[in-house]
Amino acid sequence: MAPLGGAAQLAPSGTELSKSGRRAVWMSLISVLFLSQIAYNINTFPASTDLICYAAVTAYLLVSGFASIGFLSLALFIAALVMACFGTATATSSTSWTSLMLLFVLYAPFAIRLKGEPEGAHEYVLSAYVSAATCIACVAIVQIVLVNATKSSLLTNIYFTLPEAIRGAGHYTFVREGGGIIKPNGFFLRESADLSLVVALALLIEFGSRARLRIMGILAAGLLCSLSGTGLLAITAGFLLPRSLLRIPLFVVYLTALVLALYLLYSLGIPGLDLWFDRLSEFQTPNTSAYARFVAPMEMIGHSLDNGPLATWFGNGAGSYLRDVQLYHMNYEVNDPTWAKLIYEYGVLGFVLIFAILAQRLYSSRLRIEICNFLMFSWISVGVVLKPSFALVVWLLTLVGQSASRPTTQRARPRAG
Repeated sequence: MAPLGGAAQLAPSGTELSKSGRRAVWMSLISVLFLSQIAYNINTFPASTDLICYAAVTAYLLVSGFASIGFLSLALFIAALVMACFGTATATSSTSWTSLMLLFVLYAPFAIRLKGEPEGAHEYVLSAYVSAATCIACVAIVQIVLVNATKSSLLTNIYFTLPEAIRGAGHYTFVREGGGIIKPNGFFLRESADLSLVVALALLIEFGSRARLRIMGILAAGLLCSLSGTGLLAITAGFLLPRSLLRIPLFVVYLTALVLALYLLYSLGIPGLDLWFDRLSEFQTPNTSAYARFVAPMEMIGHSLDNGPLATWFGNGAGSYLRDVQLYHMNYEVNDPTWAKLIYEYGVLGFVLIFAILAQRLYSSRLRIEICNFLMFSWISVGVVLKPSFALVVWLLTLVGQSASRPTTQRARPRAG
């Protein structure tokens, strides 16, 4: 593979990517958005296309010399790894070193960034992501019509058309319904929530950069077609979460206004909004998405605290979360993997360190603060802690660090392709 920056070496500000660099970006995005369900299954471990691509591009940047390693990120990573190994080695629960290895394989590249301030690379990655997500949104718009008209299972998800030998392992709800409507997932993604998150991120990027009405319209249509509140919640968090400690009072005001506005809309009983407001009842209903993500994990944390101070601070060991769910005979679904998995398996100290690795990566990049908040909220609330696709997208979007001061405006994005 040729150097990502060609002869210009990506170092000077404004440097454009070479053809090889553009191909590497697109290869990464295609592996995430279109090929993530294709994997070589090693027993129960799926070596997915996006994981392989993530490793290949990271290794190339290190070998080629175009990347540098951040000392703070590396120090946080080593500290988290040491504590995770200690917690797993001393745990009394049934553990999995494979689970630990996957976690740290995904987050080890977060210490790696492109050298200098190659703004052209950052601009191109954002533009390419928006273009790829727009294609997914178009597929979803067509899919919601065809699937509900034909009821064909082959159109609901690429998973059902793949040979069994290359299907990614794991348990997912590939087909969901809401209000009698089969939800689209963009065909190539696993679930409607994945579609919602993908197009919502692209919509936020486009809104803060080129703001093309046609592209934003397609992305908004794809977001609404998903019939999932995941993306809408993440966008809301992106704008409402405080940018600094001084903005916390303003955050409280915005949050209060949002709650009042939603209550007003709910009281008006506007037709069509029931599909969205009915989902609020999920927070009190076992075996629903919201309950599994936000309520059930708290009980798992309670069990961890009951296991003594060693388990509280260092965790119950890698891979113990889902194994112990069965031991506790919980009669409802617990979403995995989320923040609760990190606290349960790696303890409070491990969670703080891994959280710090992600936060340092996001908020020291050239991404707008709203996008950083969006990704942080998604990491906390959605089960993406061990998803190679999420780690690869975050890593790719944050390859370029910010300059001395975070830019308040973004330059016009070049067209991807």
